[in-house]
Amino acid sequence: MRRLIRTALAALVLPALWAGDAAAQEAALASRCERAAPDPAARIFCLRVAQAVEVLQPQIGMAATGGNPVPGTASTLGMRLGALPRLSVAGRVTGVFGELPRVLDAGTTGDVGVFLPGLNIDAAVGLTSGYSPLPTVGGVGSLDALASIGYLPLPGGKGFDGSPFTWALGLRLGLLRESFTLPGVSLTGMYRQVGDFDFGDPALVRDDAFIDIGIGIWSLRAAVTKQIFAVGLTAGAGYDHYSSDVRFGFVDPGTATRREVRLDDFDNDRWSLFANVSWTILILHIVGELGWQQGGDLVPGLRASNIRFDPGDGRFFGGFAVRLSI
Repeated sequence: MRRLIRTALAALVLPALWAGDAAAQEAALASRCERAAPDPAARIFCLRVAQAVEVLQPQIGMAATGGNPVPGTASTLGMRLGALPRLSVAGRVTGVFGELPRVLDAGTTGDVGVFLPGLNIDAAVGLTSGYSPLPTVGGVGSLDALASIGYLPLPGGKGFDGSPFTWALGLRLGLLRESFTLPGVSLTGMYRQVGDFDFGDPALVRDDAFIDIGIGIWSLRAAVTKQIFAVGLTAGAGYDHYSSDVRFGFVDPGTATRREVRLDDFDNDRWSLFANVSWTILILHIVGELGWQQGGDLVPGLRASNIRFDPGDGRFFGGFAVRLSI
């Protein structure tokens, strides 16, 4: 039991080891542009596309993960009778109100709004009930196993090509299970993979730039929940570490030459906040979610006048879920 808890804690803490790497990764993007585009005008356009990579990766990632991995609750499930586990299955829709720099047309700057949707089926199963050190305190050290599969129907009218599938596995560690007097408190760690997709035309015929990317995501969530009669309230904070092998290309504005940049293991990270409101009818939970994701940084070598877009603006996201728990 203790070994299992230590393993879960290691999985939960691991994502935080990557915090603070973002500046070095953005500098790596800028370095690739210096090599690929010696002409100043081409270099600026390359940096604009690199900025789109830096912004696009976490916004797509948030559409896949959402805020709360188990909609409407922060409590672990535990066991029902003896070794019989509790189960939870949810259908979830998440949408990110995204914003990207205009890069598909080299002659335009500013931003374009995009709505990035995600569809998921999320499942959880109780592994252990944990300890009860006091009569009204339970679920300490309890564990749930989590799994998720999903699909991102990205908006083709905004320049996306491909609607990737996603999958995820993780663990939820209970610090407290919700009771009449106490809230439920938990930590969740998950790994999610988002399949490859394109933004823009890879042939550089229809568009002046393209991005080809898939995303691996390590997620950490801390949440607290309390139910008041049939209404449940959950609030939490999240950290996501994104990693991708990135390929992007662009048309040199001066010579019309097609140029391409590759960067393996491009890492990025974002913090987020989220809140859930749920309505419970027996074993059915109807859940609404609202959240906010931290913004990013300007790629080195760019100025605000080059791009007329502020990557530091945070993004809002929302979701709706129906969950069954037995």
